[in-house]
This record gives sequence, C-alpha cells and structure tokens, in this order.
Amino acid sequence: MNLFIVVIGLAFLQVWGAANPLHRDHWFFAWVSRVVGNARIPADLQVITAVGLPVAALIVLQMILAAYSEWLLLPLGVLVLLYSFGRGEFGDIVTEYTKACYVEDWPSALDRAHRLNVDTEGVPEGEWAELHEHVLDEAGYRGFERMFAVLFWVFILGPVGALLYRLTFLYSRQARPQDDLARRMRWILEWPAVRLLGLSFALTGNFVGCFQRWKDCVFCISRSTTAVLSPMILGALSVEEDLTQTCEVTRKELNLLTNLYTRTLWFWLAGASILIILI
Repeated sequence: MNLFIVVIGLAFLQVWGAANPLHRDHWFFAWVSRVVGNARIPADLQVITAVGLPVAALIVLQMILAAYSEWLLLPLGVLVLLYSFGRGEFGDIVTEYTKACYVEDWPSALDRAHRLNVDTEGVPEGEWAELHEHVLDEAGYRGFERMFAVLFWVFILGPVGALLYRLTFLYSRQARPQDDLARRMRWILEWPAVRLLGLSFALTGNFVGCFQRWKDCVFCISRSTTAVLSPMILGALSVEEDLTQTCEVTRKELNLLTNLYTRTLWFWLAGASILIILI
C-alpha cells in the first residue's frame, strides 16, 4: 500500500511541481500559536503537543477508514504524502543561481541564495567561493528534506511517518532559539534517513569516494544533518572537499547533484518494489 501511495504521490508531484495546492500550513501554525500561548502546557511538552495531536488524529482517522475498507487508506495516504513533501520552488531557483553565477551577477546570485534559505550573513561581497559552499550545502539539504526524509518515513511508518516528519520540520523552523527540543526531534528523525541516503549515493554515484565518507559518519551522534550529508554528496560526485569553488565547478556540481538525486529516487523505488515482492 505504501509503495502505491508513493508512486501516485510522485505522479501528482510531477504535474503540480512547486504549485502544490495542499501546501497550506496556516492551520498548523495557528494550532502551534494556541499551544505555545497556553500557559498550562509546559515548555518541554509544547512541541510534542503541537506535533503529536495532529499525528494522533491521523492515526484515529486511519483506524476508522480501515474499519470500512483498507482501500480508503489509499487516497488518504496520497493526500498526506503530498502535504508532507517539501515546500516552495527548488529546481528553478538552483538553475537561476547557476546562471547568475556564470555571468558573475552577485546581486542576482545572492537573491537566489536567499530564496533557497541560505544563510549569507557574514559572506563578503564578491566572495564567490564562500557563497558557493553555502549554496551547495543548502541545496543538498533541501533535496533531502523535501523528498528523501519524507519517503524514508512513509516507507517505515506509512503516511503517519511522513506527517510526523513534516510537522516536526515546520515547527523546528519556526521555533524560538530556546526551543531546542524541536530541532533535536528533527535531527533524530533525519539521523537514519540521511545515512541510508548516503549509502544509496555510494551505489548511484562514485562508490569509493562516497562510501569512505559514509563510514566516517555512520555512527556519529554529534554532527548536524548537513554536516553529514554534504561530504557524502561531494564523494558521490567525485569532488574533493578542498577543491576551489569556481563558478564553473559549482554549476557542474549543482547539475550533477540534480541527476544524483533523480537516480537515487529511482533506486529507492526499485529497492522498495523488490522488498515488497520478496516479503
């Protein structure tokens, strides 16, 4: 059932692209505001309440629908998955950034970097190498959180897992600096997913370069998701970490990154299909 949900969801995603009509988060942020503003809910339980209750509601709804027919879970799962995929534009912005980089248009490149949520604070004007590094890191992470983290949890826990990850992600991005629990929860949910993705990169990209970096971080419990993901991406693309980031190199890396993610997505779908057949 989960594989059918994923295939149908990806088909809709190809049609809608960034204009996903299900990406309406006002209800969740309004709910978060009510939870955070409730003095009776301890600070440590706010994120658990804000994320946990909608997830629990989905579980109850699934149980009700399953009592009538298992097939009713299919459209519900597709809707939840489509909602759980990453928000906003991505591919077009990366393309625009590479074009601005090619002609060394700093204002345009910086604008595209901001639209990718790249933190450019402290990057001196004209420091292309530093900007490229930030953009590559963010582009790699955006590809992961938009698609692969969601697919990992939908294969493990079904649509409930996908919704759990997306709501945790949304909450953590809006969390106050002192709300470390939300970011910690997101890191925990991403921990196994990013390592499976890195192992997949070794099979869909340069095996030796990626697998060596994967071994260095597979059991690490202190690095951020980006700190784990970025070296594995460079390894899979056969790029040395200390390579000078010229505009042309970055353009090729970003193009190769898109192809790497596409190959890996097909690899995951094929692997899931084989596992279902064997089971």
